[in-house]
Amino acid sequence: MGRSNIKQVAQKRFHEISLFVKSLFLCAHEIAHSDLVYTFFHPLLRDQQYPDDYSKKNRIDLSSESGRLKGQLKLCLLYSKGVFCVMVHHARGLPRLSSGQEPSTYVKVYLQPDLQKSTKRKTKVVKKNCHPSFMEMLEYRMTLEIIKTRRLKATVWNYDPLQENEFMGGVELDLTSLDLTTETSEWYPLVNLSR
Repeated sequence: MGRSNIKQVAQKRFHEISLFVKSLFLCAHEIAHSDLVYTFFHPLLRDQQYPDDYSKKNRIDLSSESGRLKGQLKLCLLYSKGVFCVMVHHARGLPRLSSGQEPSTYVKVYLQPDLQKSTKRKTKVVKKNCHPSFMEMLEYRMTLEIIKTRRLKATVWNYDPLQENEFMGGVELDLTSLDLTTETSEWYPLVNLSR
């Protein structure tokens, strides 16, 4: 195929794609603002944007004193037989959304530093509950020496299929100071983590 033919095909396809994109955004709100359309046109998933962006756009007030937010998260930590287990039990006392509805939440966990986000783990979404039970075990197959150099960051998010997911608070634990070979199970207050 000659260079001029390739250019003609590209111009024709550009015109067809432009018409398709315009028609897509004229569709019903549920389609035009769906996760599929959103993630196609944006390089980052909604809950993978930088947290500063979230605090600017949040629909939940994150300005409480000393960074503490409403709610708590119960985690259980244990390192055994080459596996670091993070049991995400429950959250309690989460605030309602500005619409008055209860949030549909999930928990996202990282072991930081983690520039490639290879330690990212997420629970399932628990719908419409200010006291959700997740009951999910998240596993990391790493040596204890590596785990002890990390910080565990667990964040609670409200899942919204039509808009950005909302940051509701988080917990950050310095794993160097914990005895991970003994099971630790605690309720941790949700805070507005430093970004």
